[in-house]
Amino acid sequence: MSSLLPRLEAALEREQLRAVDVALAEWCERHGGSAAVVLAMALVSRALGDGHTCLLLNHTFEPAVPGEKRYCDRDAFIAALEQSPLCGDAGERLPLILDNGRLYQHRYWQYEIQLAGRLRTLMDTPPSSLDTAPLTRDGGLFDYGWVEAGQTHWQAVAAATALRHRFCVISGGPGTGKTYTVLRLMRLLVESALSRETPVPRITLAAPTGKAAMRMMESIRQGLAEMADADKLQPHLPRQAATLHRLLGLRQGSTRAAHDRDNPLPAEVVIVDEASMVDLPMMARLAEAVDDNARLVLLGDRYQLASVESGSVLAELCSVAGVNCFSAAQHKALKPLLGPDTPAPVTTAGMGDHVVTLQTSHRFHPDSPIGRLAAAVNEGEAETALRAATQANDEIDLQLAPEVDREALVSAVVADYSPLFAASAPEMALATLDSMRLLTATRVGPLGAEQLNRHIHDAMAEQHGFDPARRWYHGRPVIILHNDYRLGLFNGDTGVCLRDGAGQLRVWFATPEGLRAILPTALPQHESVYAMTVHKSQGSEFGHVRLVLPERDNPVLSRELVYTGMTRARRRLTLITPEAVLRAALARTVARESGLAARLAD
Repeated sequence: MSSLLPRLEAALEREQLRAVDVALAEWCERHGGSAAVVLAMALVSRALGDGHTCLLLNHTFEPAVPGEKRYCDRDAFIAALEQSPLCGDAGERLPLILDNGRLYQHRYWQYEIQLAGRLRTLMDTPPSSLDTAPLTRDGGLFDYGWVEAGQTHWQAVAAATALRHRFCVISGGPGTGKTYTVLRLMRLLVESALSRETPVPRITLAAPTGKAAMRMMESIRQGLAEMADADKLQPHLPRQAATLHRLLGLRQGSTRAAHDRDNPLPAEVVIVDEASMVDLPMMARLAEAVDDNARLVLLGDRYQLASVESGSVLAELCSVAGVNCFSAAQHKALKPLLGPDTPAPVTTAGMGDHVVTLQTSHRFHPDSPIGRLAAAVNEGEAETALRAATQANDEIDLQLAPEVDREALVSAVVADYSPLFAASAPEMALATLDSMRLLTATRVGPLGAEQLNRHIHDAMAEQHGFDPARRWYHGRPVIILHNDYRLGLFNGDTGVCLRDGAGQLRVWFATPEGLRAILPTALPQHESVYAMTVHKSQGSEFGHVRLVLPERDNPVLSRELVYTGMTRARRRLTLITPEAVLRAALARTVARESGLAARLAD
């Protein structure tokens, strides 16, 4: 055994490496890898676990077993990789790939190459001709009542961009009108086909999770209800939004999808909501499955947390594009829609022509407390954020204290969830569940989701008189932790356990196909969801959010995490945090290593 493996196992005991990191390092050692290559495999695997898609071997990188001093010189480390039969250059089929100063596991290098190449193909398609008349102030399709004369209506610009190009990203925070824009985009596509007496394009709607897919459809149905002549449009629109797993035909235990480059999706328009949650492997599969003649439209918030898994695809696409930085050709095509608030044209066409950032939130007015707080958090401006949160208002309750009063927090959440124990109708119970949520920054620790869920469960048992050892009871809220394709339940789906008229317990879920009741014993891995992590809350929104941060600074804290957690609130936010911890979080941004942005910027 290499002398390095016991040190890696010691790092595993210290929880500085994962079991899979050490297992892959052991595989490397068994297959003739030198000590440096064994270390490289452990480090690149750990990087994937941390959300990166590669290991950046720049001048600041020091090869080291986690928790130890430097193992060897960086140049010697890279030389060992270059000489190893387990590591190759771009294009070789070896376990490790060294490409332009970045070290990849082969499959993640392949995902990155596939995605960059596929997006380039879609972007290189010549733009379609565009009639901007329906999108202008006089066109009647978009509400210009809130747009000052001469200023840019960014929702109209976003729709025009999606009509002009095969690939488009529409980025915007909560309430900026992403679904509003997409509904009018679909209307233009349908009406254009009908006026030309050509087949109406087949449109597919999707989202990363079942919850996000349902929210997407709820927004579209609400928009249709407010749109004139919607009855003519509705027959041509999809009735449901699918999860990406279901859309692509991914099956449990397999990485192969039913739809791919050889069997593309049967759709001319593919629209994906909550794209910030989509990791690199899923985005690569999605892009591969889009037909050459189809449109791919991604909706998301560039400032939101990236996927729990590896990659931050949406953020990278937006970073390459800038904020509404169009080429001269794009400016010319969209001229009737652009005002003086549009940045000057850039010299060459690129990603900027395919990304539109919506500017105005209609849920949180810029002058509202939550609107001001969200803007300050995005900029990392702690003083401005604290002022916005402490000014007297009905939206934000900021609780600053060196130590969080956990007993008071638990009591407040127990009061929130007590109506579940009196609920009889599943619709009412699920609406109650979504009306509030306790969000945490971490899963473990004194103020992590796991411990808070246990404390709240025990307090619920005491208040409602049931044995705390009982796992299932009327009113228990649960969250699914792993996908179950057979049941159609996916990671992040939430439900409520209720006793039916015959006295039997069933767990109710709102799915894209409607309400479903499932036996508790049939559920995939799950847990109670009185509290959940901010990462798990992505794609959801709640009437009242309690966001609690740890009592000590933690590397997981960032302005993206605070922004994502607080913007899950529709009406009210309670932010519970020591001031020093909040300041530390706003000073930190998420930085994930990847080569995707560089490939797309070339």
